[in-house]
Amino acid sequence: MLLEIHAVLPDAEDKANSNAAIKSWLQNLKSAAYDASDLLDEFSYEELRRDAVRRGHKVDNVSRFFSLENPALFRYKMSGKLKKLVGRIDGLVVQMVRFGFQQGQRVQLANRVKTDANVIESKVVGRDEDQEKIVKLLLEESNNEGLKVVPVVGMGGLGKTTIAQLVYKDPRVNDHFKLPLWVCVSEGYNIGLLIKSVIELVMGKCEVPIDNMELLRRRLNEAIGGKRYFLVLDDVWNDNVDEWDRLKALLNCGDSGSAIIVTTRNDRVASIMGTVKSYKLGFLDKDDSWKLFHKKAFSMGVQENGELVEIGKKMVQNCGGLPLAITTLGSLMSYKHEVREWSAVLEESKFWEIRSNNNNVLRVLRLSYDNLPLYMKQCFAFCAVFPKDFEMDKEKLIQYWMASGFIPSDGPGSPEMKGGDIFDELAWRSFFQEVKVNRLKRSARCKMHDLMHDLAQSIMGDECLSLLELPTQIDRSKHVVRHISYKKFPSDINNISNSFPTIRSLISTSRYSCQYVCNVDFLKSNALQILELHTTTIRRTMVTPEKMKYLRYLEISDNNFVSLPEEITTLYLLQTLRLGICRMLVKLPNGMKYMSSLRHIYIEDYYSHFRLRSMPPCLGQLNCLQVLTVYIVGTSDGNCIGELRNLNLHGTLHLYNIRKVRDAVNATEANLIAKQNLDDLALCWGMPADYKSYFFKVRESNTEEVVHCDPLEVLDALKPCNNIKVLQVTQYPGNEFPVWITEYSVLKNLIELYIIDCKKCTKIPPVDKLPYLRIFYLKFFDKLRHLCSSDSTSGERNEEVQLAFPALEKLVLFEMPILSSWCEGEVGNETLLDFPVLKSLDIIDCPKLTAMPSASLLKNLSIKGNRTLQCIATRLTKLQELSLDINGGDTENANESLSFQPWESLNNLSLIGYNSIVPIGTKEAEEPSVTETKCRYLELESCNFIFSSNIVVPNSLLWFWKCFTCLQHLSIWRCENLKYWPEKEFRSLNCLTYIFVYSCPNFLGSQDDLPSERSITEALLPKLEEMSIRNCPDMIEIPKCSTSIKILSIFNNKKLERLPEWLGSMVSLKKLEITFCDNLQSLPSSIGGLTSLEKLEIGYCENFANLPEGMDGLKALEVLKIKECPKIRVLPEGLLQQLKNLDQLWIEDCPHLERHFKRWGKYRRVTCAIRIVKIGGDPVPF
Repeated sequence: MLLEIHAVLPDAEDKANSNAAIKSWLQNLKSAAYDASDLLDEFSYEELRRDAVRRGHKVDNVSRFFSLENPALFRYKMSGKLKKLVGRIDGLVVQMVRFGFQQGQRVQLANRVKTDANVIESKVVGRDEDQEKIVKLLLEESNNEGLKVVPVVGMGGLGKTTIAQLVYKDPRVNDHFKLPLWVCVSEGYNIGLLIKSVIELVMGKCEVPIDNMELLRRRLNEAIGGKRYFLVLDDVWNDNVDEWDRLKALLNCGDSGSAIIVTTRNDRVASIMGTVKSYKLGFLDKDDSWKLFHKKAFSMGVQENGELVEIGKKMVQNCGGLPLAITTLGSLMSYKHEVREWSAVLEESKFWEIRSNNNNVLRVLRLSYDNLPLYMKQCFAFCAVFPKDFEMDKEKLIQYWMASGFIPSDGPGSPEMKGGDIFDELAWRSFFQEVKVNRLKRSARCKMHDLMHDLAQSIMGDECLSLLELPTQIDRSKHVVRHISYKKFPSDINNISNSFPTIRSLISTSRYSCQYVCNVDFLKSNALQILELHTTTIRRTMVTPEKMKYLRYLEISDNNFVSLPEEITTLYLLQTLRLGICRMLVKLPNGMKYMSSLRHIYIEDYYSHFRLRSMPPCLGQLNCLQVLTVYIVGTSDGNCIGELRNLNLHGTLHLYNIRKVRDAVNATEANLIAKQNLDDLALCWGMPADYKSYFFKVRESNTEEVVHCDPLEVLDALKPCNNIKVLQVTQYPGNEFPVWITEYSVLKNLIELYIIDCKKCTKIPPVDKLPYLRIFYLKFFDKLRHLCSSDSTSGERNEEVQLAFPALEKLVLFEMPILSSWCEGEVGNETLLDFPVLKSLDIIDCPKLTAMPSASLLKNLSIKGNRTLQCIATRLTKLQELSLDINGGDTENANESLSFQPWESLNNLSLIGYNSIVPIGTKEAEEPSVTETKCRYLELESCNFIFSSNIVVPNSLLWFWKCFTCLQHLSIWRCENLKYWPEKEFRSLNCLTYIFVYSCPNFLGSQDDLPSERSITEALLPKLEEMSIRNCPDMIEIPKCSTSIKILSIFNNKKLERLPEWLGSMVSLKKLEITFCDNLQSLPSSIGGLTSLEKLEIGYCENFANLPEGMDGLKALEVLKIKECPKIRVLPEGLLQQLKNLDQLWIEDCPHLERHFKRWGKYRRVTCAIRIVKIGGDPVPF
């Protein structure tokens, strides 16, 4: 019966578009299919449950639930459900016979050469002329100096986005516009969301609500105001004249010459938005259409012959020059080898000639969809759950498909392998586009074209729902929703199943989606299969077996719970468990060995506060397990290294606490060499907490008792397969490395190598000839003398250059006190080693190294604790980033002068610990010449030469500052000679936007008795936007700022007693932070003049007592935070008037003030309209 239904489905789906009764029949059939799936799940779950109970699984909190599931009761309950379901299906079969559907043939995928995701996307054909014309439109002079808007108009699938991307990447456009921006608009976007997207592109995260247009306007002006920007608004639909007029007014704050490209299908949108004539993107001509089709159809093994060419040209003619239709059709034909197959498609194509509407386009795309096998149709249609332009992760998408039961179980290969084949096939057929492969080529990310998304939505109907925010109420018509994706999860939903009783998937499209959720109840949604919850305040997972027993995919990240409850081990159908950044997690449930369906356990350990200390016992019993990213070796029988023996692991394995391995025989039980699908392996002798030395520049002491065994034998026994691409060895206590690390056959595919804290090793493995090694870290080697052995390099010594590391792009050498040469046997201060593609080099605390290798492509260089190499570094003229730190290493009898030259290509310069500076090429009696550099970022730490302790600055020091006329960011750390605001030095820094002063112990601030400097001060740093002064204990006066400043932060300046009255004239100031200033008592009376101030924070000022009157002038204030200022008793009347306009109010550890905000306090009523209120540490929900 089911086979008969399956056979007629293609005909039924085709007729459903024009027959409402058939469409209703299909919907009822889907509903029955879902119920049948649930019924099968219930049988499967009961079987697994009984098996677990027989093996000893017992969870006290769910014993009552289990007691109801005795065999007799279960059989009775299931027989009733089964009888009812069979009756429904019988009725559907009767209807099916009446409709008289034709049986179709099952689609088979032809065998063909596997494609690489890197070359899935076709190259652009036939758009060179369009690109030239649009670039010319953008760059040509206009009589109107206002914002130029160029609409690019065309139907869906013509390639509007593609041509916009070509223009966006055009070098001429990048040279002309200083700020390129791209926003995908799509349907459902409003002005607030669009403006917020632009702000986030420039400034990062923007927390302003999308309905606060005035604040968004200000933020937008900060982001693009006065800058010549180029903005692409891709896929615009909104044709409301008033809204677009408002949008253009908001965007018109850029510099003259700014331009926008708008891509749209709607001529009305183009006429509303455009300031120049719309560019109509045309169809491809006959020749280009054939080239594009030919590129796809004959690229994968189909033999070109006269008959196929003739048929193909007829099909292409029916595509009407539409690139998406041509590409999709070409992909379809690429696996049809017979003339009769091409002829059959041609017969169908006669009925769908492309003209000018998307329905016809969808019919073309539907043809390719109809030629998919049923399981592949399901996988594609499921993607309608994601919002348009969402970037999907291949690995997670496959796991969603598995959880939903879309991947067939018959035939050879694992579900993951079959899912990968499905993904690649859909990508090849152009259902997916913009495929990006990760560094290990293990996974990928991709998007769907809008028309493909429309096709998926038309197939799924109301079953898939993609929401920016999960609403608290929803239309009754949406009760058929099965799959939901959401960007934001509101705090006031207690029972989402009231709105979505049939939900099977709840997927988050943002990592920060549930910040304020405290509880979620899935009481009625007992068919849930996929659940994602990110960034919640939940301290305990909401897992109860009666509500979520069919769950197959569970992802929880950025949460605060300490342990996963034992109840989670009753999820016997769970296949994938993902634990993201769970900083408090110390324990996994003991009964995980009973979760026999588990295939993937992801535990994210790439953060410093990873606290997990042990693994659950007997994970080796999970026969299906393929991914286990973290394993901590224990000493008991249930969590020793032997638990890995029979696991066929894939991908990443970070193996910690190897010091607990008893001996080599015990290590061999891990059987790593047989795990052919591992590609990322970490072998760490310490615990995860010790492993943070990989991320941070510290060496952890090993305090735990170490099991005494031969570490060389243990490491030798942990030999992996030869497919490893990333290898990490940390805290290895042996004297030398085993043979397998020196074998080319084992490491031939290695891309990244990290060897850290191997204090006793005198040599490193000979890896300098590995053909694919791109990243190499060496840290904490106390006995290493050279990098390469004498027999590993090529070339005749002292006669020709010796090539090393042919693919290496980044090299880090960190804290190796006796490392003295690059290659064994080198004599003198030179090396002939050549790193042909090295781009980034860090040499930190390696004081004995005296030579630099040849690296013609080197762009980023950091040297600390080695004077010799720093002198060499100053002669490298093609660097983009340079950091020189004189501290560390052997500092005896060292010359602390820096030979300085204005590197023309340098963008970022950091100097630490120098006491003098000498310009290169200048004789002793000569005036130093000034050559401007393009450097944008300058960091000076403990460089006392740069400022004179005297008020009058010698001219010999000013030449240095005059080299930095393009400087934008300046950081000054621990400079003892900095006493007064260095006005003469700063006179040339007219582009500076940010300055940071930290821990300068003698800094007093402005100098009041220098009237001659006042004129200088007024014009000083005219573009400064942010100033931060921290930990300067002697500062008594804040330096006067330019009126352009927007952010002012004063932190831990103990002697500061008052703020200057001129502060009220800073009309551009938006954020003022004053913290840990113990002697500060009040704000200046002029504070009300800060009409642009949006955030005011006063904290940890124990003597601060008064907020002045006149604060009613703070009209823009949105966030007010007052913390630990116990002497503040009341708020001034002017400030109280502004409280109702706030977005956030925080009052903490101010007992007198807090009293007024309590339930019966006199300030309580003014907080009613504030979104976030936190008084005394107690948050008020919003």
